[in-house]
Amino acid sequence: MKHISFFRLSRPVVIVAVLVLIAMLISCERKDDQTAPGQTTVTLGYNPFLADSFTDAPAPIEMIRAAIERAHPDVTLEYYTMPQDMLESLVIWMTSRDSTVDIFGIDEPWVTQFGRAGWAVPLNDRIPDLETRIEPAGLDTYSYRGDRIGVPFWGSLTGLFYRTDILEQYGFDAPNTIDEMIEIIRTVRADRPEIAGLLWPGARSGDSLTMFYATLLHAFGGRYRDDQGNLILDSPASLRAVEAMRSTITEELSPRAAQNWERRESRQRFVAGEAIFSWDNADIITWLDDPERSQVAGNWDLIPFPAQPGGRKVSVTGGFAFAANPFGRNVDAAIKVLDVISQRDVQKGFALAWGPVQYYRELYDDPEVQAYNPNVQKLSALLTGAISRPPSENYAELSGIMREELNGAITGARAVPDAVANMARRARALEQR
Repeated sequence: MKHISFFRLSRPVVIVAVLVLIAMLISCERKDDQTAPGQTTVTLGYNPFLADSFTDAPAPIEMIRAAIERAHPDVTLEYYTMPQDMLESLVIWMTSRDSTVDIFGIDEPWVTQFGRAGWAVPLNDRIPDLETRIEPAGLDTYSYRGDRIGVPFWGSLTGLFYRTDILEQYGFDAPNTIDEMIEIIRTVRADRPEIAGLLWPGARSGDSLTMFYATLLHAFGGRYRDDQGNLILDSPASLRAVEAMRSTITEELSPRAAQNWERRESRQRFVAGEAIFSWDNADIITWLDDPERSQVAGNWDLIPFPAQPGGRKVSVTGGFAFAANPFGRNVDAAIKVLDVISQRDVQKGFALAWGPVQYYRELYDDPEVQAYNPNVQKLSALLTGAISRPPSENYAELSGIMREELNGAITGARAVPDAVANMARRARALEQR
């Protein structure tokens, strides 16, 4: 198509274009002016799911607006639907000190990046009683160097699902250590070789592999960083963790195909009754007793993943929180909105509309929450050991490095010691950039 220069357009066309532009600007200005005198508009940015409910309860955005109207009639909440790649948009906005949104959703792996850059308002003094409402596990997940920078509103926790009927049949209690779990698997499989032992997702394409590694790292007494804050992914505990992942495959404690499974593929097999144990997200507790969807209805339980002596039972978290934009137009009003979101009515609303996990204290004792979320009480044991994924300013790259090396180790493409050494070396190089 022939290119037409703006400067070659006729004068009438130029005048019309200018008038249209002026009209657009006036329209935008009038939109801003529509806010009533004394009324403050707070813009909240999140993905489209905030307008969805997975039950008959109101969608979260409706429930938040109603709560704000009751608590702060002078504040109007505007919902801004974020692009699919929220992180990319937020990084561009924060770097340019953009004020498009006053509040935004923040994923757990972004906390270090946003906290270090000062891209979220610390809430410690702004909402001083936040810790009386929200469980420490939730607040710690969205904290950077002691600054509470997010109000959690939905999350996930990992744990160990197991078949109560099978353990009862063979005379076992739920395992307390990894060794006890292995003993159960070997005993049962000696009699029933067709059933799998431990299911877990080992595909390098998903973050579940990083989370399973984190579970085992702590189970063997390890941690992410030393006292100076340096990543220590080549510690003895880290080596034992990766060796354990590899040995589940080589010793047939887990199906060989697990090294290529995503989380969904792993859980489908447990739900179908094909395994004794499954490391998974706890969100399936809301329907695992539904006989139309589950072959293990009434024959399962959920516990924290076992740990060896000297290790720690942990549940690795995921999910989102809301944070206040320090460059927003209405920071004070945004804090009022976050304060409302952190309160029981709103947190309960998320539990009713989206299901577990919420971090509001004693929320799982609420009869209505229990009615909407069967077996929700089982989450309490997981919350006490909740930890975040490896904190990093460059989490996406760090996770990619870890998944590549871990998958290489469990598939046998790399020797375990080499994979662990590579993972640690590449992670340190990433942090020194």
